[in-house]
Amino acid sequence: MRATLLTILVSFVFAIPGFSQDLPDGPGKDLVMKACTSCHSAENFTSKRNTKEEWQDVVRAMIEFGAEVKDNEVEIIVNYLTKNWGKSAIQAVPGAPVKHR
Repeated sequence: MRATLLTILVSFVFAIPGFSQDLPDGPGKDLVMKACTSCHSAENFTSKRNTKEEWQDVVRAMIEFGAEVKDNEVEIIVNYLTKNWGKSAIQAVPGAPVKHR
């Protein structure tokens, strides 16, 4: 029992860096880091491409699940997510080949 608890605690400690994944700078980054990555890794949302309305629904759902977000922070978070992971957002991958038209 004691070894199992120790294994779980050690696994959690090594998982923490995943929660603090580097996110693009911009208004709302700190709020997203605080509100979103306190419960799950950033990969939960960085792998998505949603419209602004879909991000609003996601943020509202997370608030219902207990995310600590103030009313005046919702729009900032939604705008940050939409800018960086909206349907039209383009994420550059370092070292990826450039496609020419």
